[in-house]
This record gives sequence, structure tokens and C-alpha cells, in this order.
Amino acid sequence: MTRPRGLTLADYVRELTAPHQHREHYTVRGLTGGIATRTHVTRVPPLLVQLWDAPSTKTESGASLGYESRPVARLDALDTAARIDVQAARWVTDLGEHPRSLHTVDVILQLHGLTPSADVVQRKAIEHDVRSWWLQARIVTGWDSPAWSPANTCPQCGERGTLKIRLAERIAMCTHDGCRVTWDETTIGLLADHIRAESEAERVAPEGVGPCWCPWPEPRIPDLKWQCRRCGSARCTHALRARLLADLRSVERVGA
Repeated sequence: MTRPRGLTLADYVRELTAPHQHREHYTVRGLTGGIATRTHVTRVPPLLVQLWDAPSTKTESGASLGYESRPVARLDALDTAARIDVQAARWVTDLGEHPRSLHTVDVILQLHGLTPSADVVQRKAIEHDVRSWWLQARIVTGWDSPAWSPANTCPQCGERGTLKIRLAERIAMCTHDGCRVTWDETTIGLLADHIRAESEAERVAPEGVGPCWCPWPEPRIPDLKWQCRRCGSARCTHALRARLLADLRSVERVGA
């Protein structure tokens, strides 16, 4: 489901703490061959409730339990909910109050009520964190489709296999404990560029077999056209071998 642009702090808080509608668009083909767009609307619990109540079992028929979705592992959901709970309570304390409840929903509502009294820097930080909680909850609860986990590194922390991406909604997050960075539709392109560049680089096979070796004294190198794809040196034996093979092919073509 594609989210509308321009969501406010109140919008994020509402979906985290209150029941809301989930809209999913799909297409159907009519009897005459035409294609029509339909919208499936579901009334769902708050995202925080979905995180705490995320099921980990299936029915006898194999269908997933829960909010007509396909949730990810229960441990991921509980871990995300616990992190949000701790961070929200810390914000309330930083603003000079004590959390009025042990329930995460109440704490976030209390934080939302305290936000207007915070200074400009604090308000921006609170809005950033609440939006990050909303993104993490959307990804982990598994609506629409399971999150895609590419075998790439996170551009923020460098950990491999920690990315979870919701392609339909253009949102993503890193699940590494020390990172938890998120991306939305305004920054997802940067993550896509990182994954694309990293995947292209890893598809390039290392030059030659065995360790790289640059001879000494250094041979004269007329240009940097031929470089070892493993170490990047134009003086490496792999680069010299590639240049020699290219010269031989050139001579053979002339001779033919």
C-alpha cells in the first residue's frame, strides 16, 4: 500500500495508538476484457497493539493467524515494541514528566501532548523518532507482503543481512541493534543506489587466482587502462597479465 505524502506527527501517533483503516488497491479484469481498480478496506488495531500481539503460530489449515496479514517472526515484533516503549518513556522523562502508565500507547499519547511545550530542537527530534517508530512498526507487522531482506550491507552500520525493505510502500529499516536507521519514500532511492552499487561490485569476479603481487622494482606502466580488479593496482601481476593478453589478441587480429 502506498502511503500518502505529508503525514504529520498526529498522523503517525494516531496509527501507532488507535485503530485505523488499511487500504489496499488491486485490479480486476472484467468480462469484456477491461481492467478496473478496486480498493480493499480493512479495520485494523493500532500498530503498537499489532506488535505486542503478533502471532507466532498458524492454524491447522496453514493460514496465518492475526490481522489478515502475514506477520514476521514474533521476536522481531516484540523487540521493536520494547524498543519503542523504552525510547518513548525516555522522551517523557527528558521533558520533565514521569510516564503515567506502563502501556506504550499511553506513553506515546503523553509524549504527543508534551511535544508542543518542547523547544524547537526537541520537537524536531521527537518528530524524527515517532516517524521512525511508525516506519519500523509498518515494516515488522508485515502488512501487504513480507519485508524483503537482501543479502546486502546496511550503508549506515555496515552489517550484512540486517535490511528489511517493504517495496510496495517504499520504506525500509536496519534491524541491527546499534543502528535501527530507517528510510522512507524520500530517502529510499539512496538505499537502492547503495544496494545496486554493492551488488554490481560483488558480481565482478576477482582477477586471477591467488594473492595479489606487485613486483619490485616497479615496471614501467604507460597508462592506467589495465588495473587489477582485486587490489586496484596497475602494477599488480594480474593487471600485467591482462594487458599482455590484450596485446596478444591485438597482434593475432592484425595477423589474421
